[in-house]
Amino acid sequence: MRFYLLLLFLLSWLANGQELPPVLNFSPNDYNAGNQNWMVSQGPDKRIYVANNSGLLQFDGEHWNLYKVPGETAVRSVLATEDRIYTGAYMDFGYWEPKENGRLTYTSLKDSVGPGLFDGEQFWDIKEIGDHVIFQSHQRLYSFNKISGQVTVVVTERNISNLFKVRDRIYYQEAEKGLFVIEEGVGRSFVSNEKIRNKSIIGLFPYSSDKILAVTRDDGIFIITGNQWEFLPVENYPGSVSFFSANYLKDGSLALGSIGSGLYILSLEGELKYHLSQPTLLNNTLLAVTEDEEGNVWGGLDNGIAVINKESPFRLFVDTFGKIGTVYCALVVDGFMYLGTNQGLYYKEKDADGEYVLVPGTTGQVWSLNYINGELYAGHDRGTFIVEGKKVRLIWDGLGTWTMAGMGGGILQGHYNGLSYFSPGSEEPASYIENFDLSVQHMVVENDSIAWISHYHRGVFKIELSRDYSKIENIKNFKVDPEAGMDPHVFIFENDIYYSTEKLVFKYDRKKDEFTADNELNRLSRGNNRISGASRVLTNGSWWTFGEENLFYVTRDPFEQKLIERKIPLPLESRNIGKGFENISLVGKDQFLAGSNGGYIEFSLPLRNDVLSGQLLLSSIKTSIKGEHAAYRSLIAKGLDLDNESNSISFHYAIPNYQILARPEYSYRLLNYTKDWSLWDQSGTTRFENLPPGNYVFQVKGRINDRDLEVREYAFTIPKPWHLSNLALISYGLLFLLGLFGIHHFYKRRHRKIILEREKNLKMKNLEAEQQIIKLQKENLERNMTEKNGQLAASTMSLIKKNEFLSYLKEELKGDENSRVKKVIKTIDKELSEEDNWKMFQEAFKNSDKEFFDKLKAKHPELTSNDLRLCAYLRLNLSSKEIAPLINISVKSVEIKRYRLRKKMDLPRNVNLTDYIMQL
Repeated sequence: MRFYLLLLFLLSWLANGQELPPVLNFSPNDYNAGNQNWMVSQGPDKRIYVANNSGLLQFDGEHWNLYKVPGETAVRSVLATEDRIYTGAYMDFGYWEPKENGRLTYTSLKDSVGPGLFDGEQFWDIKEIGDHVIFQSHQRLYSFNKISGQVTVVVTERNISNLFKVRDRIYYQEAEKGLFVIEEGVGRSFVSNEKIRNKSIIGLFPYSSDKILAVTRDDGIFIITGNQWEFLPVENYPGSVSFFSANYLKDGSLALGSIGSGLYILSLEGELKYHLSQPTLLNNTLLAVTEDEEGNVWGGLDNGIAVINKESPFRLFVDTFGKIGTVYCALVVDGFMYLGTNQGLYYKEKDADGEYVLVPGTTGQVWSLNYINGELYAGHDRGTFIVEGKKVRLIWDGLGTWTMAGMGGGILQGHYNGLSYFSPGSEEPASYIENFDLSVQHMVVENDSIAWISHYHRGVFKIELSRDYSKIENIKNFKVDPEAGMDPHVFIFENDIYYSTEKLVFKYDRKKDEFTADNELNRLSRGNNRISGASRVLTNGSWWTFGEENLFYVTRDPFEQKLIERKIPLPLESRNIGKGFENISLVGKDQFLAGSNGGYIEFSLPLRNDVLSGQLLLSSIKTSIKGEHAAYRSLIAKGLDLDNESNSISFHYAIPNYQILARPEYSYRLLNYTKDWSLWDQSGTTRFENLPPGNYVFQVKGRINDRDLEVREYAFTIPKPWHLSNLALISYGLLFLLGLFGIHHFYKRRHRKIILEREKNLKMKNLEAEQQIIKLQKENLERNMTEKNGQLAASTMSLIKKNEFLSYLKEELKGDENSRVKKVIKTIDKELSEEDNWKMFQEAFKNSDKEFFDKLKAKHPELTSNDLRLCAYLRLNLSSKEIAPLINISVKSVEIKRYRLRKKMDLPRNVNLTDYIMQL
């Protein structure tokens, strides 16, 4: 915004031919409200409040805010007091108070009026006196008691034109009745209309010790002594102009806002200090004129707002229609101020109000003005002129002359294409010096034979001229390191040779015959951010250079005898000129003139720069959620707790400074986010996007005219999202522990289950192994049983066969009486009835079927050994025929035994004896 205002400021320059204080204009587009501004007031914090057609405007030096009254009607009057801002509007009046977030809230007082308001009533002025605030409409005066909050009607008249406050008394004018004063709560006549004669009073101010100064709309100025009305003649007063507003300024001058003719500032002694009109102002009708605490004059225009920096140490000149052009040099000689510009040589009487006049015959580019040996010379694009008052003579018509310097008894000239030399008063014209044809823009003379020249590309040359100045005897070129910057400017300061670039300053070391950066000027100017190598050494011995934000000069302290550097806060935008052509001239005692593209700026040293601004203000704080839902936040909270989603925050801050050439700068940091201060800049807004959760402290500091202001800070907290809050983290921890416990329990159960399954599987495997073993054992047993049964069957069959054979042999031998046969028969009988055969069979049978006899005896204990023997044979599934030989009886006898056995066992008839025995 500041840069744009500087453009408006430069446009204001172009408006007038007189030297004016800086003027700052605000258009309706700048403050984004209505065009008409009816009244201006300044609050205790130095904020500016403006009664605007669209509402109440607030300005802190950086940001405009518009507050609309209910019904969005025009605000006609405003008064800022210690704690409130009072406004009067169409059919409404009341006051504004700041909330904690800095925003203003409105309280209407219209409903406190007992009889109600007149239809269409508007409130045009407001004055504060003691505990009362007086509101003026054309029909009434209302008094608001700040203590009780009551509103009372003080005066009711047909046409109250204006309201005034002088020495804690309230005055008002009533059309065709005169001037009245409020005493004891009622209006009393103060100056009758017979004396005033219907003159409309626009301003009433204390004057002298007991007098009142009255400014009228169309009839000039009057003095009120007691109740006497006396005309005050003021020389140069614009009597033909109609005025709408007036203000008696602190310096004793009068500011008059006209209808259609701009702003007049004049003293009562008759000095017209300034007359500002379009295009210096955006509009020529001033509805209000107010002076702020710094002495700035605010104009409420019919279209816009103007600020005149009346107390600024700078005065500005630019010709209205560009007749003069860019100023490259200036010099005061014999009471004339000369300006060398790109359009010619101009002059006017020093300190006169007249306009600059072109010296005839000098149209074109003037590069330099040189006062040598009592004569003024102008280096011109067409050659060299000698200036004689208001006239010139061309004394050299060669290719353009850059610069000139006295050398020996003559003058050395630097041209576009070399050097020339001539002797003043001689009939011989200047002649070129041999052996040098470079452009000589910057040149200094060391003595009668040596000169120094700096060239943009070639560096610095030391030349020694012949005694007749016709040629160069010796020349030495000192190259410039490109890293030091280009465009060196050579100069002499306190009898030493220097050259400067935009980065460094080099001093010539005569003993070493070289340039060195190890010198005091370089140390003093280091870090000045010069925009070029341009250097100017003025006749008062000061050395000047040109920076981005300031002019710098070095002088020797008269007491301590050391070099000191000072700076002039004059930004580049206000003195813009081609790089390398920056210039400054001494045009009076401690009075300086800096040339620019559109004129010049004048100032005096020591610079009167005591116009103080307000303190650094933290105007507003906004938060938003993803760039939307912006909300203003409290400015007085010690620690603001934001929502987690409101993690985008912007800070608006300002220094209430209304001096256009004094540029406020700001630096900030956000502790716990950035530890380093930001670079200084002129933006009054800082925004942080998507800040992570944490505790923050925003700090901002400001400076203006090298004055550092108190650091402001603001603490706020962005909490963690609910899913990252401490409770959530504790819950997560508990859930984690619970999860661990659950997992542990799960794995423990699973482990136990696995162990049980493994144990079960192991048992199953062991069981299977045991079963396998049992099976193997069973199979082995069965195999053994089979073998034994086989052996038993084999031995039984063998026994049966043997007994059958013996029985057959016995039968065959019966009837033979041979003793030996009988002996054989006896032996056979013995063999057939051998008990050992049974025992052997019984043993083999028990090995084969161990439990058979036990089971049989347990179930049928009544069986005899012969019965058991028969059962054993039946167990082997032997038939009666096979059993008979074993027990040496007949088959029938076996059947009988079987029958008897069934009886003993008490078997049913349908049960087979052999099956029963085999199933045991």
